Amino acid sequence: MEKPIISIVASANRVQWWPRFYDSLRFHKTPLEVIFVGDTKPNLQLPENFKFIYATCKPAQCYQIGFWAAQGELIHWTADDATYSNIARLLPTKQDCFTPLDAAYAHWLKMESEHNNDKKSVVALRPIEDGGDVWNFHYLFGGCSWSPRMAPFALVHRKYLSEPGTGYDNRFVSGQSENDIIMRVYEDGGRVEVCMDAMPYVHHRQVHPRNPNTGKEDNKFRKWYGKDREILENCWIKEGYGRYEKYSGAELEHVVHISKTRLLPLEPFVNTADVCTVTQGELGHWC
Repeated sequence: MEKPIISIVASANRVQWWPRFYDSLRFHKTPLEVIFVGDTKPNLQLPENFKFIYATCKPAQCYQIGFWAAQGELIHWTADDATYSNIARLLPTKQDCFTPLDAAYAHWLKMESEHNNDKKSVVALRPIEDGGDVWNFHYLFGGCSWSPRMAPFALVHRKYLSEPGTGYDNRFVSGQSENDIIMRVYEDGGRVEVCMDAMPYVHHRQVHPRNPNTGKEDNKFRKWYGKDREILENCWIKEGYGRYEKYSGAELEHVVHISKTRLLPLEPFVNTADVCTVTQGELGHWC
């Protein structure tokens, strides 16, 4: 197998959607690998460059396990409800097809060439979520463009994720850990740019499980949003957690102060022998 340039990593357990996810990558020219980590074993044959790691720990830890296993110079965090190929477009020469991660990689190379190849560039992909073009919503405070831009689907150098003493903080349970990484890139003197041609489609409503009695989402991942958001804000907001929930966007700008340095020390995951079965840090409802 050709050595990957990009490692695509997700905490994933919706096996029925994995063939669609992988098939959507088929037109990409940049060498890729896919690493899914989760508690549901697939009953299908995976391609050579598609690795599954069985783990029963919390989602944030599953992501970190995937980061450690990644072989690519760049890591792309994603989710198994995304697809990548159906927005491929012709280049101006009309001789080639530029697919999302190819576009993101080309953008990353351009950013690096402008910054002495310091490996501190992050490309934020432009997600189309349930049909909505929401790329300009994703800031530290959602929809508030005066706060730092985030990257829910990002291309980032492995040095921020897989080297000892880096990666996700074990206080996080499900989400928001990727926002913490982006803030640490800014702290390190890095930068984030949106690649407008890199458009993954994200199918939340189609894929997320729902309670058969109420019809509402029954999603363990999202149940921990409040706790994860508390950790994130305590790391980067001088006033601590809670302002985002109390004030409108216009008011918020005048009542919060975003720190340029992390206010809490990093508590990284540790690659122990039982890392796939024993949750580290905040447990959530995993063990």
